[in-house]
Amino acid sequence: MLDASSIPAKRRNGYAATQLARWAPFADPQFHTEWVGGRAMVWAWSRGKVLDDEAVAGSTPPRRLLPESIYRGQPRAEGCELVAMDHGVEGRVWRDFLLATSQWWPQPPSLREWNLFRRSAGLPAENALPEVVAPVEGEAVFVAWTAPKVLGLGEVVGRYRTVAIAAAAGIVTAALALPLFAGAKLLVSNWNLEREIAAQDRGLQEILVAREAAMGDAVAVDALLALRPPAGQVELLAALPGLARGPGLQLMEWRMPEPDRIDVVLQMARPDPRALVEQWEASGRFRAVTVELGRDAKEVNIKAEVVRQPLPAAPAEAAQ
Repeated sequence: MLDASSIPAKRRNGYAATQLARWAPFADPQFHTEWVGGRAMVWAWSRGKVLDDEAVAGSTPPRRLLPESIYRGQPRAEGCELVAMDHGVEGRVWRDFLLATSQWWPQPPSLREWNLFRRSAGLPAENALPEVVAPVEGEAVFVAWTAPKVLGLGEVVGRYRTVAIAAAAGIVTAALALPLFAGAKLLVSNWNLEREIAAQDRGLQEILVAREAAMGDAVAVDALLALRPPAGQVELLAALPGLARGPGLQLMEWRMPEPDRIDVVLQMARPDPRALVEQWEASGRFRAVTVELGRDAKEVNIKAEVVRQPLPAAPAEAAQ
């Protein structure tokens, strides 16, 4: 999911293309985005790998490629589910009718794999797998759940009933106002006079222009700030001693595969995975923390999402 709510609407497609080109792990990426307000659901794939598939190779290349995911299941307001695909299953996490996270498995995952997926999305573990959502018999296979719904006549009337009543009232009012046409000339004259006064008030116009420019600059600044990483590696390394204490503590590996993801391998005398999860998440710097024992009983692998910290407040000016 891509959040571009701070970007002006006319620039969101360009912003999305820039971000996706940096994010996609393919040499020949193709994308599909579905916008819901200022946020977008994003799918990416390798065009060459898709066209080299046995089902496509040797035939005329399709003019457009679309993800299978948008043709399976239906959107939900909230929750987590497993949906059957033509091959394998897809795990989905929904938030506000947005597909926030998804993962594909060639067969239904184990309970451990399912709970790892839930934890990666910030959800608690479950005691059992959910039932796989199978296609409904008679359901339109080639209609995406992202396609706009065609409203029936009854639904159109119900939805726009208020507008229709207001339009009818306006027509009646206009018919009753026809005898007052002569008085309308005076109103037009007054309107022209007000226009001339407004045109001469240049100072006010300059203030309005400056205000709009400042608002535009503020949006641009917010967009640039959104591109900064949540925290620097030096800062996170300095905070590490306070997040894992105990005898024999050693940092074995340190990786940040993405600006907002961290992967750390520690060696400890008596590691306690549950205590480490609680301690890291309580620090306010990390969320969706997962801890797994490593190659021996003293090694733990910690993965977490870095939480963006608020910018420090500007220092107050010294009194004159």
